[in-house]
Amino acid sequence: MSIKKSINSFFSRLWINKSAIFKLACTYTGVVFTLWGFVSLFEPLNGVFQDDASFVCKLLIGILVLLAVFIISAIAACWKVLHSNEVCLGESSTRNSVYVKYGDMYSPDIVEKGYNGKRAIVVSVNRCFDTIVDDHLVSHNTQHGQVFQKLYDSQKFTPDSLNRTISDILRRDTAYEDLTVEIKPEGNRKRYNVGTTVNLQIDDNLSYYLLGLSYFDEHLNAQTSKADFALAVQELIEFCNQNAQGYPVILPLLGSGLSRTTIGLNDILHYLVDAFAINKDIINNDFYIVVWKGDKDKVAIKELRKWQ
Repeated sequence: MSIKKSINSFFSRLWINKSAIFKLACTYTGVVFTLWGFVSLFEPLNGVFQDDASFVCKLLIGILVLLAVFIISAIAACWKVLHSNEVCLGESSTRNSVYVKYGDMYSPDIVEKGYNGKRAIVVSVNRCFDTIVDDHLVSHNTQHGQVFQKLYDSQKFTPDSLNRTISDILRRDTAYEDLTVEIKPEGNRKRYNVGTTVNLQIDDNLSYYLLGLSYFDEHLNAQTSKADFALAVQELIEFCNQNAQGYPVILPLLGSGLSRTTIGLNDILHYLVDAFAINKDIINNDFYIVVWKGDKDKVAIKELRKWQ
C-alpha cells in the first residue's frame, strides 16, 4: 500500500470510529479527574495557584488542564480503538458468544491463536448450488468461486464430484423448483428455497456451510432481494442451532459483493448483529462475524451495540 493510501486509510478509520473514540476519550478524562479529586482530599491543590490569582485566571488554567487531559486521553483512545480487532456482542443463555472480528475468515486463528479444533465456515452460494467456476456461471471473485476453486486445486473434488456430493446431500427431503432453459440457460436447474444450507464436511476439523442465497436471472447475473437476505440469515441461525454441535461458526458479511443485495457493508453488519440478538435464545455455539481486514477503513466494529 502506498504512503498516500495508508494516510487516507488511517483518516478514514479515524472518521468512521469518531464516536467510539470520543466516548472512550471522555471516559478516560473522567477517570483522570476522578482520581485527581480523590488525591486532592489528602493533598489539597491550593498551592498550584498564586494567592493573588484572579478567578478568570484560575478558570483559564482549569480549561487548559482539561483540554490537555482530554487530548492525551483522545490519543490513547485512538490507539485503543484502532488497534482493537475484536468485539464481543454478548452471551446467549447457554453462555455462547457472538464476536465481530477483523481478519481472514479462512484462518483458524479467527477463533483463537493456534486454534486447531473443529469449525465451520459459512459460504454464500447461488440457490442452484452450481459448481462450475468459469467467471461466467460462477466468478472467481466471489467467495463461492474461491472456495470451490480451492477444493479443486487441492484435488479434494472436481466440479462433477462436488456437484454429485451436494446433490446427494440436498436429496434428503429438500424442496426445490425445476427451472427451464429459458429461465436459466446454463448450470443446475434445480433452484432450492432461500436459506437452504449444505453441510459440506472437508475433514475432521473443517466444514463449509454452503448457504443458498442468490438466484440467477436469465442473463446469469446473481440477484438477492432484501426479503431473501433476511430469510436466509434466519434460516442459517436455525440451521446452526440444529447442526453446529457446539463448534464455532465463522461467517463473512453475507450478501456483499456479487450477490447484489444492494445493502452496504455496515448495514449488513448491523443487520447480522440484530439478527443474532433476537435469536440469542437458540444460539448454542460461538459465532464469529468476520470483516475482511482490508475493510477496516470502511466498517467500524467498535460502534456496534452490545446485547442488553
